[in-house]
Amino acid sequence: MAETEFDRVLDTLISVTDKIARGDYDDVDALLEMTGAERLPPKIQALAESFGMMLVQVEAREFRLGMTIDALERTQVELERANYDALTGLPNRVIFHDRLRRALMTAQAGSYGMAVMFIDLDRFKWVNDNLGHGAGDELLRQVAKRLKECVRDADIVARMGGDEFTVILPRIGGLDDVREIAGRMVDTLRQPFDLDGQVAQIGCSIGIALAPQHGDTPEKLLHAADAAMYKAKEAGRNNYQTAV
Repeated sequence: MAETEFDRVLDTLISVTDKIARGDYDDVDALLEMTGAERLPPKIQALAESFGMMLVQVEAREFRLGMTIDALERTQVELERANYDALTGLPNRVIFHDRLRRALMTAQAGSYGMAVMFIDLDRFKWVNDNLGHGAGDELLRQVAKRLKECVRDADIVARMGGDEFTVILPRIGGLDDVREIAGRMVDTLRQPFDLDGQVAQIGCSIGIALAPQHGDTPEKLLHAADAAMYKAKEAGRNNYQTAV
C-alpha cells in the first residue's frame, strides 16, 4: 500500500474512532467495513478490529447502564407512590414525620419560628354514612385541595389517615401569622362541597403548636397540636385552638 493510501486509511480510522469516543455513532459502518477489508495491512486491520470490539463493549455497557437507570427510576417512582397518599396525592405520615424533623432542626439551628397544625374534619362520618364512601373519598380530595390553597408554597400539608390532616409551617413569623392561616382553613372548609351532585357541609377542628414554645421535639409538638385540636372540638368544633 502506498504511503498516501496508508495515511488515508489511518486518518479515516482516527476520525471514526474520535467520533465514536464523542458519542457520534454515524460512522460505525465505516469502521466495520475496515475490519473486513482484505486490502488493509494486517496491523491496520487488527487495529480496526480492536476498535470494533471496543465499540461493542461500549454499546453493551451503555445498554446495561440504561437498564440500571430505568430500574432506579422505577424504584424512585414506587418509593414516591409508597410515601404519598393515593387518594389525595398529599404526603403521608412517613414523609410528614421526616419533614417535621427537618423543619424543627432548621428552626433550631437558625432561631426561626415554626408551627404544626393538627386538623380533624367535623361531620365526615355523616358524609360517609349518608352519602356513601365514594362521596367521602371525593370530599377528602377536595379538602386536600382547599387546604393547600390556604398555605404558602414552602408549607407542607399531609394526610395522616382517615379524616386527619397535618400542616407544617416553617419559618413562620409568629402566632398571629399561624392564626391567619388557620382562620382561612376554617372559613374555606365550612363552605359547601359539591360531591358529584350531592352537597355536603362539614367543618374542621384545628390544633396549633409552635416551636419552641409548645415543644422542642417532633413528638412533643404533635402531642401539643393534637391536644389543642381536641380543645377546638370541645369548644364547639369548626374553630382553632392554640396549645398551652
